[in-house]
Amino acid sequence: MFYPFPLSLLSPIAALVAMGLSLIAAPAFSFEAGTKWISITSPHRSEPERVLITYPAKADGDAYTLGADQLWTGVPARRNATPIAEKFPLVILSHGSGGNAAGLGWLSTELARNGFIVAAPNHIHSTSGDSIPVESFKFWERAQDISALIDALTTDPAWSALIDPARIGGIGFSLGGTTMMLSAGGRTSLQALEDYCAKAREDDAGCSWFLHGGVDFSKVDRQAFEGDYKDPRLSAMVAVDPGFTTAYQQDSIAAIAMPTLFVNLGEGDAIMPGVRAAELSRQIEGANYATIPGAVHFSFLGICNPGGPELLKRYGEDPVCNDGGDIQRDDLHKQIFFKIAVFLRRTLLER
Repeated sequence: MFYPFPLSLLSPIAALVAMGLSLIAAPAFSFEAGTKWISITSPHRSEPERVLITYPAKADGDAYTLGADQLWTGVPARRNATPIAEKFPLVILSHGSGGNAAGLGWLSTELARNGFIVAAPNHIHSTSGDSIPVESFKFWERAQDISALIDALTTDPAWSALIDPARIGGIGFSLGGTTMMLSAGGRTSLQALEDYCAKAREDDAGCSWFLHGGVDFSKVDRQAFEGDYKDPRLSAMVAVDPGFTTAYQQDSIAAIAMPTLFVNLGEGDAIMPGVRAAELSRQIEGANYATIPGAVHFSFLGICNPGGPELLKRYGEDPVCNDGGDIQRDDLHKQIFFKIAVFLRRTLLER
């Protein structure tokens, strides 16, 4: 990767990011990012689920901007480009409540350029334009989505020829982090979550959204909510600002036995209470924990167009374009990518 000035002139953080990215984006992994949308039909769903596959590709297909709309700038990619005919690790990417697969394209395209196949489902009733609190609260269905997606890709003749089934990892953001925790073997506790939300109320955006959205804890299927959804094919996990970190059965967390990285956006008291993951990392043997100073929860989302903040105000939406300090979101993305890519390279790519 070329830099138009010496690394010594960069700030210490920027220099670290630059050196890390140059090591990860080595010449052997200088692929294009191809994209293809597929649909899978899962036994637990009544309708097909759309999935964005981003993969190492040749420089053909249709060059376009993934995820671009009135709010988001999007990122360069190549629609339906020819896949590189090699075996690559598979990474499942789970978005947060109300998010979507294309909105995390800044991460999936960079991972594809560095030798990973990334599969990102649009979780039904929990994605942009289709976000229903009482349905999204069924965390277990999201974990079942992950297993169904791995089933679909590893049995499909075209994708199975490109995926190494022994190297499957997962990345989850916010409620997607909760999803990955379940897929890794964590089991949620309905009582613990009810107690937490009763105390946090409006101070936790997730609790507030679910409670105002009509979720009645007494009517939740406790057996399903507290079930075991571990997928043994998952061999590494990244959880970024995972939702409801206090709502787990403790014995299940201690039993997680895979390389794990927790990332919190911000540091200290600036991290939202419900997603603080330092304590979780201490309960999992060998787990890694990292923070991104200057970031906020929304920093994991894409880059906004210049008029994005005003557009959000007009529609009364959350200020998802705002970050926590003077560091620009694209620089925060580089730091986040560095943490995740180094971890995945060590645990999946170099195995």
